[in-house]
Amino acid sequence: MNTMIRALILLLSAQLLISGVSAQMTAPEQVMGASGYPLPRFMSLDDDVTNMRTGPGLEYPIDWIYMKEDYPLKVIAEYGNWFKVMDIDGSTGWILRHLLSLSRSAIIVNGSQELYKSPNDKTAVSVIAEQDVLGSLLQCDNNWCEMDVGGLTGWIESSNLWGSLEQETFD
Repeated sequence: MNTMIRALILLLSAQLLISGVSAQMTAPEQVMGASGYPLPRFMSLDDDVTNMRTGPGLEYPIDWIYMKEDYPLKVIAEYGNWFKVMDIDGSTGWILRHLLSLSRSAIIVNGSQELYKSPNDKTAVSVIAEQDVLGSLLQCDNNWCEMDVGGLTGWIESSNLWGSLEQETFD
């Protein structure tokens, strides 16, 4: 009888272990904001002067003033028409939705980066972009993004950009 109970316990333990491993392997559910778009996501500033506030309303003080159109910000929360955003330095605050654009841009990080004619051919460099250069994202797929920098285009690994999420795909 003891052997039968041990076998049953061993079988149940194995099932729990297998179900726990498969639960860890599934991708986390994507969180959708009230706007119907996923969180987090990147958007860009729609104007060359934009105020970021400490809270979601005009009564909250201005914390930062951004002076760069197309500057990428990560949207991390939503409250009505206000989006909580994070910038490249980790500063967070609230910006009105109509001051942000769905057009995508990114900033080069991790030093100077080579942009390639194709993500499959790292021998054909189309442009070298310096740290902190701002460019337009044209598309991303499989951790590579096609980017326009000053009228020159090329592909760059998304880990070298602030403005693209890991494994993000869009065109």
